[in-house]
Amino acid sequence: MAGFGDWDQMEYQTLMSRGRDAERTAQVCWTAAGIAAAVLFSWGIAAKSSSLMLPVVLATAFGFYAMVHGRNQVRLIAGYVKEYFEGQSSGPRWFTRLGYLEVVPGFNPSGDWVTTVLANLLVIGSIVFAWNFAGLAPKGELMAGIVTGVGLVFCFHSVSETSRLRGMNPSALWRQVGNGPVEERRPRLATR
Repeated sequence: MAGFGDWDQMEYQTLMSRGRDAERTAQVCWTAAGIAAAVLFSWGIAAKSSSLMLPVVLATAFGFYAMVHGRNQVRLIAGYVKEYFEGQSSGPRWFTRLGYLEVVPGFNPSGDWVTTVLANLLVIGSIVFAWNFAGLAPKGELMAGIVTGVGLVFCFHSVSETSRLRGMNPSALWRQVGNGPVEERRPRLATR
């Protein structure tokens, strides 16, 4: 990496390592929660229990939010690297060139919406089965109502979080931070 000092190179390597770790952790958490939710979903269907649909929604939500947190960390790291390292003409250019590639027709960037849709389909399926099994158990309608409430809140929030994450420009956030704090003066009152 020509033009990098020892500290810059060490910081860059640490950031890239942290980004890989965050992405890997997000993927493992999402996969583990998806498997757990699928197992709970099949147990709930086999037992014909609306109560067992609530853990499906909760497992899906935990996995989804772990994945969202990891992807948010990766995007913040990418924005930092793009703003402070790739702004130099002699530094690396991976994230800048990746940004150029994302606007090329036929390039399919990350699957943020795919994971959101998969999570929401599992939650909606849980809601449907919770209502199908509501009459089979005492307080089944209460549990189906709770599953519905929690599931709908998750569906709404997952779509809004994915929209926010996809619309975020992490480089611009770091650019704002790079300007440093600015003192804001109080407006003077006009005196007569």
